Amino acid sequence: MADFKEATTVKRADSGRYDVDIDGSWSVGDVPNGGYLLALILKAVTTESPHPHPLSTSAHFVAPPSGGPATIHTEILRSGKTTATLRATLVQDDVSRVEALITTSTLDREADVEWAGPNPEPVAPVDECIPAVVDLPDGTHVGLLEHVDLRLDPQTLGWFSGRPAGQLSMRGHVRLADGTQPDPLVLALAVDSLPPTVFGLGRLGWAPTVELSVLTRSLPAPGWLTVHLRGRLVRDGWFDEEAEVYDADGALVAQSRQLARVRVG
Repeated sequence: MADFKEATTVKRADSGRYDVDIDGSWSVGDVPNGGYLLALILKAVTTESPHPHPLSTSAHFVAPPSGGPATIHTEILRSGKTTATLRATLVQDDVSRVEALITTSTLDREADVEWAGPNPEPVAPVDECIPAVVDLPDGTHVGLLEHVDLRLDPQTLGWFSGRPAGQLSMRGHVRLADGTQPDPLVLALAVDSLPPTVFGLGRLGWAPTVELSVLTRSLPAPGWLTVHLRGRLVRDGWFDEEAEVYDADGALVAQSRQLARVRVG
């Protein structure tokens, strides 16, 4: 299996255009994971940008891609001293699959924290959490979990044994199985690597993401990432998720929000 670096390799083909090979094993069912696709796009964008780190990313998943060759088209919309804004489109078989707007900058992990809100509910220690398995109770194969070491807080895992907690909540610890240490690309993967919060309502199955926004708040320290997912509303076949990601030093390093479809019935 390809490691994360290989799976997110981009090759410059022309000005603003990068050839990629989507690794279909980083998938949920037959569809590549949205966080993995976003990491692939960010690799192209940060290669093209004059600034090294994604600061704010908003991606719309227009159509699901499959494993195999694709192209990422990038365009610098504005470039300044401290930030640049780029548009990126992931294209496969002449069809736009993901459209994204990204603002890049330079992050400093040593920057002082001027103010921080209260921390979310604690996550059980790694050795008390349950390793995620690649096959869900409904038969869905999550190939992504062959690459991601995911440990889930037992308090949010009742759905796996038919006893869902009845709330939109999921918590756990994440690291890459190949030993890759976290960076902004890994953070994009981390915010989308836990089971969907609607599993907490017993609503299992594929929950396709329509829009995913990620804020990169700092460069993460080496080690485990701790991810908190919360949702506010399920209505008319749609649900939301908000994520906070903390590094091994306890620093808030990423936030995200997404809108996704929930399986009906």
